[in-house]
Amino acid sequence: MKHLSMNLALLTASIGLVFAGSAYAQPVDDQYAAEAEAAEEVAIATIAEVEAALAEAAIPAGAKQDYQPNPAIWRLSDEDTTIYLFGTVHILPPGLEWRTPQLEAIVEQVDELVLETSDKDAQTQMVESMSKVVDAMVDRVPTSKKMSPQNGKKWLKLGIMTGNEPEVFDNMPLIMSMLGVGMSMSLMEGSMDEFGVETVLSAQFEELGKPVGSIENAAEVMFALMDIDEDIMITALEKDLDAWDGKALETLSFESSDGAAELAEPAGYAAFEMEHSWAKGEVVLEAMFDDSPLGLAMNKVLLEDRNRAWAQWLDNRLEKPGKILLAVGAGHFEGPDSVLLMLEERGLAAERIN
Repeated sequence: MKHLSMNLALLTASIGLVFAGSAYAQPVDDQYAAEAEAAEEVAIATIAEVEAALAEAAIPAGAKQDYQPNPAIWRLSDEDTTIYLFGTVHILPPGLEWRTPQLEAIVEQVDELVLETSDKDAQTQMVESMSKVVDAMVDRVPTSKKMSPQNGKKWLKLGIMTGNEPEVFDNMPLIMSMLGVGMSMSLMEGSMDEFGVETVLSAQFEELGKPVGSIENAAEVMFALMDIDEDIMITALEKDLDAWDGKALETLSFESSDGAAELAEPAGYAAFEMEHSWAKGEVVLEAMFDDSPLGLAMNKVLLEDRNRAWAQWLDNRLEKPGKILLAVGAGHFEGPDSVLLMLEERGLAAERIN
């Protein structure tokens, strides 16, 4: 079985399945110019706007479906509280169907939508925290200078090929540059934020006059990622850049089960295999990240620590009557550190209902 090599697993899994806040890993000079007041006036897209964008967007061949979508939904409840748990993909290609009659009925039933971080909260948090990111760039050795000369050139080329301004890209905290590359690659392959689950659900709840809340602070997660030792990131990147010919994004390598590098699968297939698996309701049992130093660090920050905090939040939320829909990255319901297993450790069982 093939799996993405470490830096690509970070880029794609983090963007799609486990960290909605990675969408805010944009070049610092662009974000820092935005005023905090503007962030407080974030416009939520309406369903009509989403449908209009879909009508104008070209549907990638790899997004076409020959099955009925049925993404996984769980229910956690007691005598007076019901919490529906829905695993999401944060950005999706146009035309990939995931909404079901069952999910639509839940949207109508519940009182509130809770996301990892709502758009309004995330924009405000990220703008208010940009000073810390800027401070981290002061006197920082450019990433390309921490690599071999050959790989340093490849790193800068990767930034240019994914639409990033080289000087900013090379001087940003490495984790933000990596997430920025991941976002750019996903967008280039055909996924769009406006078709992501959170965008669509937020629009629905806005039109229904129901609140949209947050389960965490996206900036705090980003800072935890920034605290990961960059040396282990550089080691992983050097390995992947060694295997890349530097000619095209399509030739970034996969890694087979025996560790041998192979050329990437055709772009459409590689880009949307994960999305189709999710839309079918498949739940992966194995760990998302490998047991390399970077894999272990990423797993702790993106999954283990957050899922434990969320399990506690859910346990506490059961004390308040009502019905809510918690929609967070599908990766949080998978693997040995899933929020489902952490709920079980608390004596709570979430039942899959589809």
